[in-house]
Amino acid sequence: MRFALILAIALATLMVTFSLQNAQAVQVHVLGWYFEGALVLVLLMSFTAGVLTMYLALLPRRISRSRELAELRRQLDECHRHMATPADKIDGE
Repeated sequence: MRFALILAIALATLMVTFSLQNAQAVQVHVLGWYFEGALVLVLLMSFTAGVLTMYLALLPRRISRSRELAELRRQLDECHRHMATPADKIDGE
């Protein structure tokens, strides 16, 4: 986790440095739309779109893992209850 955080900070720093050094105006044409603005904004919007795309691509896996984890925790709790109950019944008999 720590490595990922350091890598993310380094990537963000590199991106900001690159963007600030390339501040000239650019023209962007997308599906009939026309946009003119600073290269910094275009780069930041592209980076944000990429991050959002990756998050949405990973979301189904995170949801399925969360459900699996909840099921495994439920099974573990059930095993703990089952292990505690039979010993009490055997001693009481």
